[in-house]
Amino acid sequence: MSRRSERTMSVLVPPNLVPLAAEDPRTVGPYVVIGRIGSGRTGTVYAAVNPTVASDAVLAVKTLHSSHLTDDWTRAELERRLHALSAVDGRCYVPPVAFDAYATPPWLAMPYTSGVPLAQYARKRGAMGAGRLIALAAGIAEGLQALHGSGLAHGDLKPSNILLSSSGPRILDCALPGDATALRQSAAWMSPERHRGEPPSQSGDVFAWGAVVAFAATGRLPFGLGEPEVLAARVADTEPDLDGVPADLVPLLRRALSKQAGARPSVRELLGAAIAVWERASIAEAAEHGVPGTAVTRLLSREWQGIVEPAWLPRVIHLDGAPSGGRGRVPLVVGGAALALALIGGGIWAGVSALTGGGAAEQAAADSTPSASPAPEGPRTAVVRFGEVPQPDPVDGPWVYTEVERVEEGAAAPTGEIPTQQEWSGQWEDAEASGDPLEARIAPDAEVLCARFCLTPGQLYTDEEGRGTFEVTGQDFINYLSWGDVVIAEVTYAEEETEDGLPEIVRITELYRPADR
Repeated sequence: MSRRSERTMSVLVPPNLVPLAAEDPRTVGPYVVIGRIGSGRTGTVYAAVNPTVASDAVLAVKTLHSSHLTDDWTRAELERRLHALSAVDGRCYVPPVAFDAYATPPWLAMPYTSGVPLAQYARKRGAMGAGRLIALAAGIAEGLQALHGSGLAHGDLKPSNILLSSSGPRILDCALPGDATALRQSAAWMSPERHRGEPPSQSGDVFAWGAVVAFAATGRLPFGLGEPEVLAARVADTEPDLDGVPADLVPLLRRALSKQAGARPSVRELLGAAIAVWERASIAEAAEHGVPGTAVTRLLSREWQGIVEPAWLPRVIHLDGAPSGGRGRVPLVVGGAALALALIGGGIWAGVSALTGGGAAEQAAADSTPSASPAPEGPRTAVVRFGEVPQPDPVDGPWVYTEVERVEEGAAAPTGEIPTQQEWSGQWEDAEASGDPLEARIAPDAEVLCARFCLTPGQLYTDEEGRGTFEVTGQDFINYLSWGDVVIAEVTYAEEETEDGLPEIVRITELYRPADR
């Protein structure tokens, strides 16, 4: 990083930042905010730099929703939790490096670590191969061991909180005090005692580890699909579905997923057993190559290949309004030499597509895509289908879709089970006046309420009318369209068209009615 003047600095930034909206803060604590990463149930995450520190670090700064932090006791608990987490080894877990639990709103800052969330990876590629799966299992166990060795539990381990970087898996977003929505958002990964209302525990983390590894091995939730209440009953009464898990890992996963907390292994046992499984399969080849380092390092060096991170881009940051000094209750405790991206908050995840715009590529895409839909007169809504028509430019857009109508009652009756997205799409038909496929821009900061499309497979969040309730951003939706399945959604257009004459979608609500409603 080099300073250009007292008012600007030059820094490398990740390519997938969303521009700040008018209501976004320009500074948080000692940090200058340079872009928005996303938002979720616990808060909003920004990319930021600290102009008062001679460092090249870009950080992820999360402002917490304070609606559940309404009393001094909860704020004090939050401060104690963050202080303890900040001291945890950061090799496999991304800890906070600064925070202020008493600010309005409270915030915490972490290294900004590039990578792909496990939930997104699984949706795109399905089950992991055996070698990478064992590396994932060992890497997650090592991250949990760092937490447990400090007397801490993660409390919210799930695929969306595990980032696959080029150097291995990284654990994000530990549970924080006052977050009463964790049960509903994380039901598929929680142990029986957590479903009964007991607090986070190390044995509960082991159960979540087993569920996550089973999911990565099969591409399926180990206790199937369903609403949180249904999943809680299955977790308590039924055995997990481990069909497709490598045979050497099945006994370990069965122990980790035991109904009784006392019957589960420790993370140290998980780590040792995962390494032993790998060494039995590859000890001769590993000895021949003589890979140095710890067992986990050797495992990752051999098996953790093919995770590609986006290239970072130079940007000049204007420091107007930057604070003169820090006000966080805990100073930076980790050096900022590494460029890292910690994507935190349930449902917050980064795509690997760069947010580039305009230029020859955009014009070429426009020349090869269907005709633009006429700009709507004033704000209007429509029900549309994304995903059935291939996206000509899955990085920059514009995004192609068709307007649809629900098939008459009885023409495509549900089967009694939650329909797949393709079955649900079959219950809709092209609108009579739809004509050719349409195209529009999607605002990166559009408000999106998803029901199933962007979530870990099997999770479903709808109201009584079948409308999505899980909040993500337009950029999350754009990332999904580059590889995801078909989506039926109600969209709202902006009053004005974009600079290239296309309508802009500013709100998206996925429609996905479960079959038993």
